[in-house]
Amino acid sequence: SPAVAAGLRIRDVILAVNDKNMRESSYDDLKYTIKKARDYDGRIDLLVIDQDFYELFKEKNQSINFRFAKTIETPSTMPIDYQNFPKHQPRTCEIHLNRRDTSFGFQTVNPLTDVGILIQEVYPNSPAAKTLLRKCDRIIEINDEFIDDISSTAILEKLRTAKEKRYVKLYVVDTTTYDFFQSNNIQLSSKEYRQTRVV
Repeated sequence: SPAVAAGLRIRDVILAVNDKNMRESSYDDLKYTIKKARDYDGRIDLLVIDQDFYELFKEKNQSINFRFAKTIETPSTMPIDYQNFPKHQPRTCEIHLNRRDTSFGFQTVNPLTDVGILIQEVYPNSPAAKTLLRKCDRIIEINDEFIDDISSTAILEKLRTAKEKRYVKLYVVDTTTYDFFQSNNIQLSSKEYRQTRVV
């Protein structure tokens, strides 16, 4: 989405849309407000805070300290590289580390269920940035092993092992594609997906 392209991260909590307080709003209200703003003049500024900080303030029954919040100005349209990206299509990303590389160049975040894992950030000019890996991708397989149904902790261990070997092959889908596959009973594993594509 334009918001993700502008820097919205997984687990960011939206506090306001174009200065309208959304802290007590439902998800449907939030979607409606964003759509209305988009249809009106295309400008959307989101005030967001990391969920960990948000939960901390709630737990302590304190008002939110806006020092920890940030404003994201979303573009009125999707950037071209996002528009041209293939839809509803899994991707294979092979990342090799050379002698100078100290990491693959991506950051992960656990889903709320702590099963599976998501890409929070792909760092510019990193080994990962040279592949088709994108923010908000969900890793389905690591080195041809299906990992979407195991704990996030176990997946992180597999990524650490891959880093030691200085190579990883990731089979990923974006979150929209993941939901589409789930709702249409399309198999997520690369082997089963390839078989369903054979006519």
